[in-house]
Amino acid sequence: MTGSTTPIHQQSVAAREKIISAWDTSRLAPFRATYRALTAIVKRSWLLSSPTINSVLGFPRVPIHGKPAKGFRYEFLHLPPSNEPGNPPETITTDVVVIGSGCGGAVAAKNLAESGYRVLVVEKSYSYTSDTFPMLPNEGFVNMFEGGGTVLSDDGSVAILAGSTWGGGGTVNWSAALQTQAYVRQEWAGNGLPFFTSLQFQRSLDRVCDRIGVTEHVCHNHQNNILLDGAHRLGYSAKPVPQNTGDDEHYCGYCTLGCNSAAKKGPAESWLVDAANAGAIFMEGFRADRVLFTETNDIRVASGVEGTWTSRDSYLGLNGQGAVRRKLIIQAKKVVVASGALQSPLLLLRSGLDNPQIGRNLHLHPGKKFPFLGSI
Repeated sequence: MTGSTTPIHQQSVAAREKIISAWDTSRLAPFRATYRALTAIVKRSWLLSSPTINSVLGFPRVPIHGKPAKGFRYEFLHLPPSNEPGNPPETITTDVVVIGSGCGGAVAAKNLAESGYRVLVVEKSYSYTSDTFPMLPNEGFVNMFEGGGTVLSDDGSVAILAGSTWGGGGTVNWSAALQTQAYVRQEWAGNGLPFFTSLQFQRSLDRVCDRIGVTEHVCHNHQNNILLDGAHRLGYSAKPVPQNTGDDEHYCGYCTLGCNSAAKKGPAESWLVDAANAGAIFMEGFRADRVLFTETNDIRVASGVEGTWTSRDSYLGLNGQGAVRRKLIIQAKKVVVASGALQSPLLLLRSGLDNPQIGRNLHLHPGKKFPFLGSI
């Protein structure tokens, strides 16, 4: 790998740098993957440990803009410890089980609960109130991101930051709220989905924007202002992106660590609140293993979900000491799989479905950001 018989740790810093840099353009894919993995680890470690990066970018540890607020307080379903030998599974019955509390699952839960159905929303991760935000970078990665924020594509070329917390990606994503662009809708319609160019779909988009208060009243942070000013000086077309801030002006800066002002109207501050007010029930710490099916007239119909529920530990943390762990079967008339673009296909495959399109055609937005400093 080094092209030398001298062990790499015995070579000069300059020689080591040259060796590792050469891997980036190697014709051998494993070398390129190793380079990307190593540099990703170094960059992440530097971002988490640098004593100066936050001040240079204009991010004081304690937010100085806006006022902290108490968001909606959720109640979560808990199971008692099992005293029976073998810890047999608990069974719960409901009309609809929604797997995932993010943008898709939350909207489904609201609409179904308001239509009179008994709705249970299950989330594999855990909830945090707005007064715990913004988290420290290392806390935010571990508690609110898939894989601790270290998910990479197989070849190491793309790092994927996916939310894994109550409210899903809507809790940690930027508050950017863009309607689906016309050319994308036309492409979908051209593939046999005419609904996406219909007036009905446009009205659906408008209803979403109205509920979460999409507005352009944003007070940008230091680095965003520099980007906007630079773009204007270069003659580029640049303007603020609409944000889901409840029609109020909002300082942009800490979205990825959690919004302590509860001003960002993600699922936990909008759709799930509506679902709760309509009688929906919630469960955190439930990892879905597989969707259950029954045969009806030679047709497989989803009839529930099986998984494992793990409570918080004795100190309300996630270290596991004193936590209750139970197998759980949720029987339901309808199952909504809303576990995100990464996890939904995996759940369907674990459930025995073999449609060749499951998990195919994933597109990732090429957004660039420091993974805990909001948008740049």
